[in-house]
Amino acid sequence: MDPEIDELKALVARQGKVIEETNHMIRGMRRSQRWHMLFRIAWWLLVLGASGAAYYYYIQPYVDQFLHAYSNAHDFQLQVQNFFAQFGHQTQ
Repeated sequence: MDPEIDELKALVARQGKVIEETNHMIRGMRRSQRWHMLFRIAWWLLVLGASGAAYYYYIQPYVDQFLHAYSNAHDFQLQVQNFFAQFGHQTQ
């Protein structure tokens, strides 16, 4: 056979091996990217869940107490206004 044809066959064989190796590396990179995305989503779900739980168990009781105190203060203000309204004094 012609030496050029043998050289071309060897070149094509090397190209085939390079293509297979590249394909294998790209598939591994893609698989790694998928796992990274999965763990990233799981991380943010964990962060959001922990934040929600912290609010519910630690912060919400204080917020409820504050709202209750505000409501009591508002009711007291209305009682004072009604008291003065009985005597004909108008608060301005």
